[in-house]
Amino acid sequence: MSSEELVQAGKIVGIHGIRGEIKVLSYGDYENGAWKALNIQSEEGIAEHEVLWSRPHKRVILVKLADINSREEAAALIGCEVLLKRSFFKKLPEGEYYRFEIEGMEVEADDGRYLGSITDILSTGSNDVYVVDGPIGEVLIPAIKDVVLKVDVKKKKMLVHLIEGRL
Repeated sequence: MSSEELVQAGKIVGIHGIRGEIKVLSYGDYENGAWKALNIQSEEGIAEHEVLWSRPHKRVILVKLADINSREEAAALIGCEVLLKRSFFKKLPEGEYYRFEIEGMEVEADDGRYLGSITDILSTGSNDVYVVDGPIGEVLIPAIKDVVLKVDVKKKKMLVHLIEGRL
């Protein structure tokens, strides 16, 4: 399986109990779907693990993997990245995007200026803010209809209209 088929979905941040359950800090709202398998990236590479069950717990997701049966085996996974197959993600309504679709996107202003690429997404409560790093420095782009004019996920490009005084 190529790494392009996998998306970073979280990180193993701890263990729970004595039977090998792991705590996954999710990078998004990915726990709403039933996880059947997780790919875990360790120093040895990427390995797929069957998921017996998962459930939200405080600010993490508790996961029981079929082949991890002790606290010691689970502890060895702490710090590893959790990857999901792209096929896991359902198609979103028009105008909505997953974080992994937006990060790394090239951003251009409607006046032709190249602004850079999206390096981070800040959640503010009312709307997300895209952090764009490029030749003119860091630019913060609010993810609202008046500013984000066009998003092309396939080409990894975004066209924006800069509000007066944003630069």
